[in-house]
Amino acid sequence: MTEQIVKINFLDFQDKYNKISCIPQDILLKVSQLKEKYTCFSSFYDPKMILAKKVYTKKEKDGDNNNKKRFHIIIPNFTNNSIVKRNLIGHLNKLTLKNKDIIYEKIKNIVIENNNEEFFTLIWGYIKINDGDIYIDILSFFEKDFYDEMIEKLWKDYNDNEHWKPPKYIYDNNLLLLNDEYELYCNYIKWKKSTHNINKAWTIVKKNEIPELINRIYDYMYKIINERTVHKYIIDIFMEQIYKFLKIEKSIDVINKIKSLDTTNYNSTTKFIIYYIVDL
Repeated sequence: MTEQIVKINFLDFQDKYNKISCIPQDILLKVSQLKEKYTCFSSFYDPKMILAKKVYTKKEKDGDNNNKKRFHIIIPNFTNNSIVKRNLIGHLNKLTLKNKDIIYEKIKNIVIENNNEEFFTLIWGYIKINDGDIYIDILSFFEKDFYDEMIEKLWKDYNDNEHWKPPKYIYDNNLLLLNDEYELYCNYIKWKKSTHNINKAWTIVKKNEIPELINRIYDYMYKIINERTVHKYIIDIFMEQIYKFLKIEKSIDVINKIKSLDTTNYNSTTKFIIYYIVDL
């Protein structure tokens, strides 16, 4: 890195944050509207954050819930397969850390009798929308040869289609500066969370392949940095993926490459991610 980052003590930041007591009424109203209409705002946005984003957006323009993570599938027929599938979905939706031993046994019995791609893909879908290892562990219930075959198939698709890259609309729109285009932003948050969850799964089921994946992501990121044709915050998307991978599978080579980047023209958020990486 070519410059220093000034670290602020968390307690100092928290003290400043807690002293924010007067929030404009229009901001409070905006928060209420966003929470009501867009699910991605309901879990972590508060009036102070909305106010901060509004101030940030103005500067940029002047210058340069658990049930919502569940699958809801309507199965219109009553074949034996559909009934079993409905039972599996019911168990998956009820699964928690507290009851996992009991639910795991029920799911395991279903998987043993239905060792097929449809059920494997269904469980993989739950991994995409849920953080943690609770659904990843279910994959071990499948017969090993079939498990290996499915993981290889999903891994090949992930790499061939470069699913670690954001969708086109993220490249085409500066999501930090859009006016009231919250649907696009929520789609971005959904994609980001899904990618994070799948990447975490890969560190478990494809651990030996992660160093190569980290290098692929870094090489692509370095390429678009030099081209300077994308919105700056897109660099953060790849930098954050690399950081999360490196926390699990450390690569001194990649860390040194990132450390040597000229960060003069990077966003503050990018600099902070880089700081975390070089501090690993």
